[in-house]
Amino acid sequence: MRAIETQTPGGPAAERALAAEGKAAAEAAASAGDAPASELPLRLLLRFSDAGFERRFVQHYIAFYLRYAQASLLLGALLVSGDWLIDHLAHGGGAANFLRLSLAVPVLLLGLAYSCLPQSRRHWQPAMASFIVAVALCLFFILVRIDAEGGAGLKTWVGVLNFTFLEFYCFVILGVQFRHALASGLMILAAFLYALFAHAGLSAYEAGYWAYHVLTVFILAAGIGWWREFVLRKEFLARAALDDSLLAAEQRALRLAHYDEVTGLPNRRLLGELAAPALARACAGGPACAVLHLEIDRFGGVHELYGHGPSDVMLAGMAQRLRACLRGSALVPEWGLGPVGLAVESDRVLARLGDHAFAVFIAELEGQERASGLAQRLLAAVAEPVQIDGQHMLLTASIGIAMCPGDAQDLLNLTRCAEQTARVAAEAGGAQHKFFDEALNARAKDRVLLESELRQALLSDQLRLHYQPKVDARSARLVGAEALLRWQHPQRGLIPPGLFIPLAEDSGLIAPLTDWVLHTACQSLRRWAGQGLTVLPLSVNLPASSLADAGLPEQLSALVQHYGLQPAWLMLELTETMVMREMATAVAVLDRLRQLGFGLSLDDFGTGYSSLSHLKRLPMSELKIDRAFITDVARGGRDAALASAIITLGRELGLQVVAEGVETQEQAEFLIGRGCSLQQGYWFARPLPPEQFEPMLRAGTCRL
Repeated sequence: MRAIETQTPGGPAAERALAAEGKAAAEAAASAGDAPASELPLRLLLRFSDAGFERRFVQHYIAFYLRYAQASLLLGALLVSGDWLIDHLAHGGGAANFLRLSLAVPVLLLGLAYSCLPQSRRHWQPAMASFIVAVALCLFFILVRIDAEGGAGLKTWVGVLNFTFLEFYCFVILGVQFRHALASGLMILAAFLYALFAHAGLSAYEAGYWAYHVLTVFILAAGIGWWREFVLRKEFLARAALDDSLLAAEQRALRLAHYDEVTGLPNRRLLGELAAPALARACAGGPACAVLHLEIDRFGGVHELYGHGPSDVMLAGMAQRLRACLRGSALVPEWGLGPVGLAVESDRVLARLGDHAFAVFIAELEGQERASGLAQRLLAAVAEPVQIDGQHMLLTASIGIAMCPGDAQDLLNLTRCAEQTARVAAEAGGAQHKFFDEALNARAKDRVLLESELRQALLSDQLRLHYQPKVDARSARLVGAEALLRWQHPQRGLIPPGLFIPLAEDSGLIAPLTDWVLHTACQSLRRWAGQGLTVLPLSVNLPASSLADAGLPEQLSALVQHYGLQPAWLMLELTETMVMREMATAVAVLDRLRQLGFGLSLDDFGTGYSSLSHLKRLPMSELKIDRAFITDVARGGRDAALASAIITLGRELGLQVVAEGVETQEQAEFLIGRGCSLQQGYWFARPLPPEQFEPMLRAGTCRL
């Protein structure tokens, strides 16, 4: 497989090098970055206990000292050449003196040439020490030859002085690594002492006198060299600790910018960098690519129930499980392997895109079958039981698949298409995967447009309330009404709530819509009361989110006081499913509403949990039979039996029972015969705008 890697100039490649250096630095810092003083004993041969840190020390100073040594070698060649010139002028030309130019200077220049080679940095210290010793021995040999010719060699104070300075010269050049300078100096000192006692022809007294002074200078030079390196190493220790901390902070910043902190997976930004080369090849006619967008179904409920901590642990475990599905083709890198520019020797990359959303990028895709097979394996992995706070849970996921170059040609649009498709799969029941097509794209675009228009509708007076009468079917007398929201779109016409209420719930617009409905319903009640009309209870549907607000009773109480209404004029309708979702909270809120005098109606009874133990705890005043049981009620059978049972149950519990969705005379008569005379449906009246409903309200009947 081709490697998926980023090739952006100056970015990933540089960051890859930085990551490698940072990794080595971090490892060295872990062992020697905070080394105590015992790591630098006051011993003669200095060295860090960690070999990697020792190499860092040498590399840190080698640039400066290598240039310094090169300058010293050049200066040495010039000085030796100067000695030749002075001796030549003072004593005339001699074969021994010429050896300075033919023997010592070439050795110095050879060392200078070696220091310019790329590989010289690896063994620079011992090589330079060898060159210095070689030059010293050459000078010994030359001065001995000069003495033989009767010149000023080792038998004069000039030669002794030259070699005294040679000791300093050795420590100046090699001072960064004291042990190499010491070894070189000891060899030169040994050769010099041998020359004093064996060659110079001095008396024992004179040789000892000169040896004492040379040894004193040697000890002084060695002490200076040792102390200099000790200080340099202590300074480097502090500097390295600071550099490592800065590098670690930089690496963490790069990690946070490219990886998800909870799961350790690449984020959207890094996914884009890793996928870019494969996408470019696909758009240029190469193998196709695909993005699989995976969303865990109904994860919001898990998060609300357990909170951030356990949910994050579960997501991290889920990420590992998904990684295991992809492990056959290698995986994305773990934490600490470098934030960007990483080549993944695979055709798959797993990333986390949101709270409960993951994405898998597939390169080198032969066909849809392979993407479908991978999606099935991912769904199976998610479906395995997961443990949260000691409890086993079964989760499902929805996957949307988008192909490149067919569906989109860049990662942004591929991800968008796959996300839309995953949402459609979730709405279809979840635990499945779907491929993107243009019909889905059109629906998604229409959904986004409708959401934008709905926001505008709240500001531009496009919303309407229609009123559907509740009647006593025996006499067609009005006993109440239900306020139903409609949207009068300037181009699309009248839009029923089934098309935009779910959208409002998903987009967070349900709260302002509910506020608008409540205020408009109260305004209608106030207007009817002001006109002297009989004010009948007006039912208003509340969304599921309302019961989560403990301040709802006080909010509604303030609303009716503002419009001068009685709380009993408002009948608040709640579905059975939404009440059962948060039973403890719902009962507390409903009890408070009932105490304040509001009517409470349980809508769509029989289609939700239908738990009688829960029903007896709810302080309801009205029970509405869902239209699903009314459609075939006149034919008998199970629908008739269930409707009759609900009517009997409501009557025994002291609740007012209302049948909704009554559309035929047979249905109405059957319900009257079973004791349910309060009915609502098209048989009596459709939802009507205020100007058509108010005449019915004046007449008190739906039969005009």
